[in-house]
Amino acid sequence: MLAVFGANVGLAGPVDIYGFGAASIGRGQGGVSVADGGMTVFRNPALLQSLEWAEASAGFGMYRASLAASPQVYWDTNQDGVLNAEDPPLSVTADSPDADGLSIAMARNVGDKIGLALNAFLPTNRLMRFGTTEPSLPTWVMYGNRTQRVDLSIGAGFELYKGISVGTAVEVTAMARYKISSTIGVGVGAAESEEELGDIIESVTVDVHQMSLDLVPRLVPIVGFHWDAGQLLKPLDGLHVGASWRADSGIPVDAEIDLQINGTIQDIGELNDMVVALVMPIEFSVFDHYIPERWSFGASYQHKEKSLVYFDLHHTRWSGMQVNVARITSSAIRSQIFDVNDDLVDDANAYRAFFKDTQSFHTGTEIHLPVIATQGNAGDIAPILRTGFALVPSPLVSQEVGTAFLDSDRMLFSFGAGIVHEDPTLLLPGPVQWDVFYTRHVLAAGVLQIADAGTMRPGAPVDGKPIPIGGSLWSAGAQLTVSF
Repeated sequence: MLAVFGANVGLAGPVDIYGFGAASIGRGQGGVSVADGGMTVFRNPALLQSLEWAEASAGFGMYRASLAASPQVYWDTNQDGVLNAEDPPLSVTADSPDADGLSIAMARNVGDKIGLALNAFLPTNRLMRFGTTEPSLPTWVMYGNRTQRVDLSIGAGFELYKGISVGTAVEVTAMARYKISSTIGVGVGAAESEEELGDIIESVTVDVHQMSLDLVPRLVPIVGFHWDAGQLLKPLDGLHVGASWRADSGIPVDAEIDLQINGTIQDIGELNDMVVALVMPIEFSVFDHYIPERWSFGASYQHKEKSLVYFDLHHTRWSGMQVNVARITSSAIRSQIFDVNDDLVDDANAYRAFFKDTQSFHTGTEIHLPVIATQGNAGDIAPILRTGFALVPSPLVSQEVGTAFLDSDRMLFSFGAGIVHEDPTLLLPGPVQWDVFYTRHVLAAGVLQIADAGTMRPGAPVDGKPIPIGGSLWSAGAQLTVSF
């Protein structure tokens, strides 16, 4: 049952934020041990061996955020190089961008022991976005770019022995290499009076020689395990246990900027006309869309075909978190008339923030209501109700003066419903399923104390008050799954 939105610890990518599979999302965006047909590749590929039909699914979902408004901060808004009373305060937008998207899944069984599937999330606003964060401005560090990329995973599940299955998958990400080489020419002439000092620059020429952006695929491995206890021990019929592991990854962006500034000086007193070249090669790196290593464990109990309850625990290694801040890795300034020691080139974006590993808890239920008898080719209608809850702690522990990263613990409440019936066109031998869901996140309220709030420092709140933390998120969507 493919769908688009839910909640999970980490918010590492669109699937971690939104979830995958309307059934899973409606019952709290979990179910490491719950087989949901072809929509389990991201969650636990070992569950794919339970496929009874070939499946095709498509869904659409919406995601919206309403976060606590950030105060106005000091900033060089008039871009004159000086921070003073002439600079109007900077207003910072707190809400993360909308992230509506499409979900698709294709799956099929191979015999009665193997299942194969492809799951994909396609954002409708943009396929992918790279962007950096300014550490001194209020920023919800777990949001932003993370929702703005394609997420694709391909996997397979195989039953080794009675009720014991394993699975493996790869989540496809990318790494980027960006290079720009350019020359800026500045012509400087003489000023005959103080009133004409503004006219000393006679010409500016910009020549961009080369730009290139390479996106190189990266594969993130996922491994899963599933045990249907009832197949080995009849008294445990209905009990399922699952576990999965995903490696850490992300999208590193390595950029090279080769900037050359040529200054032409003429008619300056007794100086001979000359050309002064300033060469500034800069290399910097950004680690965007960080994906942490995650261990997931779950157990569920299904009472015949009437009800289901599950519990999941996710251990996510956020201690290695890399924020999408541009970091200078190499730089230099060279000229034929003076030298600058490389050690004097400072990285103004240097920051220190500390993240911890987290454990999130998810639980949910699913109830199959009495079948509704109908006339016609669609046959009887089987309605389903779902609900779920999750408790997701924030990994952000502390940060040093000069940064304003924001995050908070969150609780997730979810609701879902679906119906199953036969294909009224009689073209498909398997069932047709429609699902809808709604989720709401409640973010814990709090404040970020700014040590030098009120002082005229870039990023410091103008009113001298702490930065508020809190808000809510919601998502809603629908999907269709057909079996053949």
